[in-house]
Amino acid sequence: MGRCPSGSMADDASLRCTEYGVTDVLQHPEMGRTGPAGNGTTPLGDTSAQKEAVEFADRCTPEFLKALAPAPGIGAFSRYSPQAADRQHAALVKVAALAHGRVLVAHRGRHLVAYLTFHPPEDESRWAPLPHGKILELGGIEVARGFRGMGLARRLMDQAFASPDFDDVIVYAQALTWCWDLEGTGMSMADYREMMLRLFGAYGFESYATDEPNIRYHRASILLARNGPKTPPALAEEFQALLIKGGEG
Repeated sequence: MGRCPSGSMADDASLRCTEYGVTDVLQHPEMGRTGPAGNGTTPLGDTSAQKEAVEFADRCTPEFLKALAPAPGIGAFSRYSPQAADRQHAALVKVAALAHGRVLVAHRGRHLVAYLTFHPPEDESRWAPLPHGKILELGGIEVARGFRGMGLARRLMDQAFASPDFDDVIVYAQALTWCWDLEGTGMSMADYREMMLRLFGAYGFESYATDEPNIRYHRASILLARNGPKTPPALAEEFQALLIKGGEG
């Protein structure tokens, strides 16, 4: 795939990550609509930026991510502002530093335009007691407003699940309604939910009924999970045993 952006960020081999492609022009996957770019400008506010190819990188290091700047259309918890973009950018750096953390990105020049993350369950998660490294959360997928409809989310997902990393791992995702960009996409909640099911279903994820509080908070939210082809049956049973905990939360 493509190379790290030119300049000082690519000068130090320690800042490099796995590069796997270039294309000319996945909380939020890509939509059929691009959403508002704002004030009639290009998504990055610079017509010259639009002439650059979108490049993809996998297993990004914290140093690599720090050298990128989030595109204006990157949000956090369905909020879109410079502060929200910076907050999400900082979160990506933290995920990349975790054991078993994995960050894939699409970037145009030095601008981050899409990302996909995986990390172990948070300490308070009901799945945290499962074997470390064998249960991972797909914690976020987003394509910046103005870059949707280009297939970026699927390129990131293709790369992630083409590797053997998840062959004996359960990957789950919490599709929470308060993270959905309904305003930017113009989609109804029902349509957005259906889009999530289609996108994740293409990679072997299935929806599961659960009383996990974050999922239960809104009836449209979804728990999605994927068992790798070599997932031990005992691990799958442990995961499913934790779906319903009654009054335990």
